Amino acid sequence: MEYRWDLLPTPPQFDPELSREYGKYAAKVLALRGLHSREQVRAFVDPSSYSPTPPESLPDLERAVRRLLEAREKGEALCIWGDFDCDGVTSTSLLLSALQPLGFQVQFTLPLRSREGHGLNAQRLQQVLAQGCQVLLTVDCGIGNAAEIALAQAQGVDVIVMDHHALPDPLPPAYAVVNPLRLPEEHPLRFLPGVGVAYKLAEALYQALGIPGVEEYLDLVAVGIVADVAVLQRECRYLVQRGLPVLAKTQRPGLRALLDWVSNGSSPGALTAQDIAFRLAPRLNAIGRLEDARLAVELLTTSDPQRAQTLVKHFVALSEECRQLTQEVLQEARQQVESLDLARERAIVLASSGWNPGVLGVAAARLAEEYRCPTVLIAKDESTGLGYGSGRSIPGVNLLEALEAVRPLLRRGGGHPMAAGIQLDLACLAAVQLTLRRELAARVSPDQQARALAVEILLDWTLLASQGRDGVAELDEVYRQLQLLQPFGHGNPNPIVALMNFRLTKSTLRASGDGRHLRFELKGRARSRTLWFWGAGEELEQWQNCPAVDIALRLEADSKEPWRGTVLAVRPSGNWQAPAVSAPRLQIQDYRQRPLPDSLEKALCYTGQPLPLRQPLPPSAKTTLVLACWPWLPADLAQLLQQVQPQTLILAASAHSWDRLPQQLAQLRELGQVKPWDPATLAAATGLPQQWLEALEGSEQISTGLLSRIRESQAFHRWLDEASPAQIAQLCQRLLQPDPVPLAFSPA
Repeated sequence: MEYRWDLLPTPPQFDPELSREYGKYAAKVLALRGLHSREQVRAFVDPSSYSPTPPESLPDLERAVRRLLEAREKGEALCIWGDFDCDGVTSTSLLLSALQPLGFQVQFTLPLRSREGHGLNAQRLQQVLAQGCQVLLTVDCGIGNAAEIALAQAQGVDVIVMDHHALPDPLPPAYAVVNPLRLPEEHPLRFLPGVGVAYKLAEALYQALGIPGVEEYLDLVAVGIVADVAVLQRECRYLVQRGLPVLAKTQRPGLRALLDWVSNGSSPGALTAQDIAFRLAPRLNAIGRLEDARLAVELLTTSDPQRAQTLVKHFVALSEECRQLTQEVLQEARQQVESLDLARERAIVLASSGWNPGVLGVAAARLAEEYRCPTVLIAKDESTGLGYGSGRSIPGVNLLEALEAVRPLLRRGGGHPMAAGIQLDLACLAAVQLTLRRELAARVSPDQQARALAVEILLDWTLLASQGRDGVAELDEVYRQLQLLQPFGHGNPNPIVALMNFRLTKSTLRASGDGRHLRFELKGRARSRTLWFWGAGEELEQWQNCPAVDIALRLEADSKEPWRGTVLAVRPSGNWQAPAVSAPRLQIQDYRQRPLPDSLEKALCYTGQPLPLRQPLPPSAKTTLVLACWPWLPADLAQLLQQVQPQTLILAASAHSWDRLPQQLAQLRELGQVKPWDPATLAAATGLPQQWLEALEGSEQISTGLLSRIRESQAFHRWLDEASPAQIAQLCQRLLQPDPVPLAFSPA
């Protein structure tokens, strides 16, 4: 499989302070993902530093809570209408588990994938209403069911829609429509899937009633968010971070039994989002694909351990059946794809009467990834004259927009920009295939079809060896730092690492025992590590004849080793150089011993305080930066230069006056003993940098780290006072590089 390797340089706004705190590899990845300030990074890395968003931020949620509390007070019958995928099942299970202890009279229903499809349908709705439902609460569905909702409302049943799918215009005529897509794009709750919306409702109800303990449902939230491939940023990331430890210790017999099964009875250790995505979710999804998803709700809500064990065995068997059915679909679909000119058509829309509708989504996802084309697969049911389709897209191609062009030909359709389902009359099948293929192809560019590897971390294996550094130990450190970025998933992928210039020998490259896979042996001073290139055994001879290769891989958790390396691609090493952002040539003007001219009054001036710039200025800005005082340390100067990217630097500073240092330190001790330790107040009182004081505690002993920074700053300022403009220009050019070598100035 051919890939385009995109070797990503460190962005200019890389913060050396974050490198010191989290490590240079983690800091680079954080910067590449748009996290530049200390506050942003702390909220991303540490959930205790994140401020969760109040549930009432969701539109109509307070209205929904009032109506539900009224139903509780009156003893009205409440029915939850869920969905058959993992998000819908966890949403339904969460609300059942959360509302029943509060005294709600609550039941639930789920549609059948094979006959009813997603959302509300008139026949089942009439059954629900006939059973005495007085308030209908939809979860993970309902936003596209205006007709059914109008029917229920006309019969005096208030409908509360809790959904996260695309908004229709107008909104359905429900009593309340709670959907995060009604929020601005940058809102923290915007990415919530159905289970996240359900949790916010439960959170609001528990708060209104003054009842603690809603956090116990975060195990279901973590499973649902990851299984629905929600974007692991903002509130979604926070909820998964909080939910994974709850899931690891869950007391739900069903989840406990499923966890024990997938871990083969061994202690699973710290659970990751990958454990949910690849071990739990497929088994929970299997029941809804082939049978009645109500069994999944039963598994997640039962209090009977024996029943849980029985259901888990059934689910595991169904998961294997799903796998086999998916392989059958893939085999036939690939045969059909062979007759297509994908370079011209750029989209896959196939149909067959032998496919099981329940596994089409999984198969479509595999084909979309394999061929880099948006893919829609349609199962034909000749007995009913209907077709059931499922589609998956590629980044940048909105599947829902393409569906709008064929909506008049569909019975129903909806979903997400990356995943959608449709139902149609077989009489319209040919027209749907032709039109949908054209609409999708029109949205696919050659760049979107290219397989790209966004490499965020680069290690030159030969260079490490020449410097006497242990490459294996360096990879161990990379893995350690990257764990700070967990959980990984959609919106926060596990970073790709590239080992450049890896020298191959007979002992470093071998095939597995069955010849199907390749293994690269990395040998360090004290330990070795193995990288696995799955399914690439036939490439052994090709790479054995190559003296050096570049290896792109991901570092993943392993139960027996500190980590395992999964190889994504290999290529022959070439004349490779680390990517760099070329720094503009910097002009230095020296005003250290003379007054500034009036023409510089409006120039950007650094006076010791952070500049009010939220992002780097564009190169076209031709910025002039005046240093009215010296930055405290080389890292501070590097951050300032990379933030501003100046073309002209005006030297107008002199060394900080250190004469008062003994008094400042004495004042620091005194204030730290008699007042609460407030770095901002102490910095204002003593004149020392606030960031130096943040890590200290008020005590009689001044930190050795603080004294070390003071000594280095004194030496740095003395050097800046005495250095020539050419020497300062050389230093600044060095600091403007994307991966500057750390500098230290030692006292003479």
